[in-house]
Amino acid sequence: MNQTGSTVQSLDRVFDIVETLSNHGNELSISQLCAFTGLNKSTVHRMLASLRARGYVVQTSSGAYRLTFKFCSLSQKIINNVSILPLVLPHLRKLSMSVQEIVHFVIQDNTNTVYLDRLEPPNSNYRSTVNIGMRRPLHTSAGGKIILSSQGPEAWRSYWDNADKTPITPYTITSFERLESEMLIFQRKQYAVENEENTLGYSCIAVSLYDRYNDDHYAITLSSLKSLMTDEHIQQLLPLLFETRDLIQKDIGL
Repeated sequence: MNQTGSTVQSLDRVFDIVETLSNHGNELSISQLCAFTGLNKSTVHRMLASLRARGYVVQTSSGAYRLTFKFCSLSQKIINNVSILPLVLPHLRKLSMSVQEIVHFVIQDNTNTVYLDRLEPPNSNYRSTVNIGMRRPLHTSAGGKIILSSQGPEAWRSYWDNADKTPITPYTITSFERLESEMLIFQRKQYAVENEENTLGYSCIAVSLYDRYNDDHYAITLSSLKSLMTDEHIQQLLPLLFETRDLIQKDIGL
């Protein structure tokens, strides 16, 4: 194998380890990492040594390994570099205070949504379960659904063929037939709904926002307890949600 091929293979192995540590709890032993990644022990040791030297992994008192918060720092820097965010935030704050509900702002990243920001009214009796930088498959949230619905049937099929279909809750979409049915409805209504498909006990509605200059797809979402997100309440929230979206588009020139 030439040097370039060897370097690429090493990078793949490093990311295999990083993603495995991220996906399997707080910490993992060498043996567990070998089992999950299929890599041999000497390779795992070597990759972990590089990650430790750069400050991305630490070894715990039990001898296992976990990721450090340096990844959070990288994530926050990426989010801060999203140029639209400072322009959108005043509108999102106003919306959250006006309706006294949780507001999220998300962006599409391939088959996932990434949560760029979260706003909560100060006197709310419930809190968002979402962390900034969190990723979720598009079909599991209202924000992801409304983004996907705007892209048409071919995109829906391609998405489903490549998506992570692991259910997050018992209510998460698990068939293309259901996904397609919802996409047609949301495409017509221009807003999407999600009921306990991402977090048990919570429901959400969303509208999309498209940045034609950078070809980025965003969504603004309103989340509340499922018991409060009745059909009547949704109809009360929608005009303000659409108004916020329209004001953002006007102010930014999208």
